[in-house]
Amino acid sequence: MPSRTPVGAARQHGLTLIELMIAMLLGLLLVIAMSAVFVSSSTSRREIQLSADVIENGRYGIDVLGRELAQAGFYGTLVKPSSAKPFAANLVDGICSTVVVDASTNPDWLNSLPIHVVGLNNGDTSPACLTTRKAGTDAIFIQRASTCRLGETDCAVETGDQAYLQVSSCGSEYGGKPFVVDMGLAATFTLKDKDCTTVSAEKRRLIRRIYFINSSDQLQSMDITPAGAQTPVTLVEGIEQMQIEYAIDSDLDGSVDSYSSTPLAADWPNVIGIRLWLLAKSTETSRNAAAAMTFTMGDCVFTTVNGLCNTTPGTPPTTQQLKRRVYNTSITFTSPKLRRES
Repeated sequence: MPSRTPVGAARQHGLTLIELMIAMLLGLLLVIAMSAVFVSSSTSRREIQLSADVIENGRYGIDVLGRELAQAGFYGTLVKPSSAKPFAANLVDGICSTVVVDASTNPDWLNSLPIHVVGLNNGDTSPACLTTRKAGTDAIFIQRASTCRLGETDCAVETGDQAYLQVSSCGSEYGGKPFVVDMGLAATFTLKDKDCTTVSAEKRRLIRRIYFINSSDQLQSMDITPAGAQTPVTLVEGIEQMQIEYAIDSDLDGSVDSYSSTPLAADWPNVIGIRLWLLAKSTETSRNAAAAMTFTMGDCVFTTVNGLCNTTPGTPPTTQQLKRRVYNTSITFTSPKLRRES
């Protein structure tokens, strides 16, 4: 009798070994292509993020310093701060002074008001109170009065451990004794308001502050109070270098006559602004950045090989391929400039 083959068995088909290998190869090529796209996309995204971080840090640093330094030399309604003796025989030592009022030859805050800014150039030694400044960077010290008056909302109350400035608003009194500088709650704050009777003139806290780059490439500020140097405050991270040129008004008309990175001692009272350079860098290495780069900022030719100014490049390091960008701006010290123009 004839044999019978099941209908389902006749319809079954399989893959040959060659077909299976071709299918596996195609799948593998697809996985490799997708992986390459993913890696390329991740790398591009990382580079974009590094660039964004550098731009954000640099712009924010310029913005913060622009707002802070523009207030240098602001002393409320005091028209012309005067002094019977210099800020200090050594201006750098005067930065660290904690003596508010002293009748001797010691530097004190009372007599330092005409000098609203003092700069440290990249080759200068740091004063004793500034121990964390990065070598080869500029630093700037400013002093000013607080922008809020005692008694205003959100203005800190007067304390006996801070120094304050009181400026008379009484016309007859202003000519003989226009201002008082002393510790808080002192009995010497007797100047009067414009009524010249019982109302006391306004008082503002005196602020003495240093802006600098520390060894961890952070832009920081540090207040100098009667109690000494305070804990530094980090303003921006990823700032590798800061350089400053000072605008000097020699003829006292409120216009810039010259720029200098190293003004003479006699020039500091005549500084009415600065040119500022900040070098921002990424915190991680970049595939698109060169190891050896040179940036010219004021009197500093900065090389990434050794991180110093005015040096001869050596062998590029293998770990310093970081994204970097220089930011530059001009900042006017508003109050000192306006006092001269008027």
